[in-house]
Amino acid sequence: MSATLAKITRGELVESTHPGIVVVADVTGRLLATHGNAEHVAYFRSAAKPFQAVPLVESGAADAFGFGPEELALACASHDATPAHQRGVARMLAKIELDEDALRCGVSPPPDPQEAARVTLGLKAPSQLQCECSGEHAGMLAACLHLDYPLDSYTEPDHPLQRRIREVIAQVLRLDEDDLLIGTDGCRIPTFAAPLQSFAVAYATLADPGQAPAGKGRKLAKSLDRLREAMTAHPVLVGGEQTLDSDIMTLSEGRIVAKLGAEGLLCLAVPERGLGIAIAADDGSSRALGPAAVAVIEQLELAEPGIVDTLRERHVETVKTFGGEMAGEMCPAFQLEVG
Repeated sequence: MSATLAKITRGELVESTHPGIVVVADVTGRLLATHGNAEHVAYFRSAAKPFQAVPLVESGAADAFGFGPEELALACASHDATPAHQRGVARMLAKIELDEDALRCGVSPPPDPQEAARVTLGLKAPSQLQCECSGEHAGMLAACLHLDYPLDSYTEPDHPLQRRIREVIAQVLRLDEDDLLIGTDGCRIPTFAAPLQSFAVAYATLADPGQAPAGKGRKLAKSLDRLREAMTAHPVLVGGEQTLDSDIMTLSEGRIVAKLGAEGLLCLAVPERGLGIAIAADDGSSRALGPAAVAVIEQLELAEPGIVDTLRERHVETVKTFGGEMAGEMCPAFQLEVG
C-alpha cells in the first residue's frame, strides 16, 4: 500500500485520500527523512529544467547572447504563458535572431486563464510562445547556436545538446547514464526516470553544488548557482502569480527553491541547509502537493510560521458548498520519518 500525502474530509468522514511519497536528502546523498517508498521510480519531467539549462550557461551561450537573470529564469520555467512570460521568451528569441518557428516545443493551451480566454475567443492566435516550456526551448536554441549544433533536431535524444543534458542529469541524480530510463516529455525533449531519492539528491546538489562530491555535480557549481539565483530572483517567471513553486520562492525570499513537474511532482532545494526534497503524488494529481509542501516546510522548520500560514491559506483547499459554507477540509496526512 502507498503512504498517504493528504486526506479530504467532508463532515466527520474522510472522503478521499491522495497517496504519495516524500524524500529529504543532503548533498552527500544521505537520506535524512522519508514518507513512503523512496525508491519509487518516476519521471523527472519539468522538475529537471534547472539541470537541463546547465549547457546554456556552461557553454558561454548565456553571456554571448546577453541573457540576464530573467532569461535564465525563463529557461528553467514552466510558465503560465501570461503576456509578460511570452514577451520574455520573445526577447530571448530576438537576442539569438530567431523567431518562434525555430521552437520545437509545440502549441499548448495557455495555463493563464485570461490568455486562454483570448485564444478561445479568437482574440489571439495560438502560438508556441504560449507553451509553458517555450523559455526552456529558447535557451536550448541559444546553446545550439553558440556551440554550432544543428537547430532543427535539437529535441532528439541523440542530438549533442541532449547528450550533454543526459550527462548532467546522470551526474546530479548520482546514477550511471545507462541506468536512466528515458521517455519523451510533452514538449518533445527527453525526460528521465529515476528513484525519487535521486530527485531529492539532485535538488540538494542544486541547493549547494560546491559541496557535492567530485564527479557528482561539483563541476557544475558555477552554472547551478547562477541558475538557482535567477530562479529565486524572478520566481514569478518560473511559474506564475499563483503557482505553488513561485509562491514558495517568493514568500521564502529565495530561501527555498521550488520547481513543479508534471504528474504531481514538486522538488525543493534549501541552500542554507544543503537540503533537497522530492514530493510525488502517486495518482499524478497536483491537488495534494500544496498540503504536502506545507507539512514538509513546517515539519522541517524551513520557514517562519507566518509564511507557512500564508502558503496554507493559498494552497490548501477547503471543501465548501456552492454557497461558500465550509463542508470539510484538505489536510496533510503524514509525519516524516527521520533518519
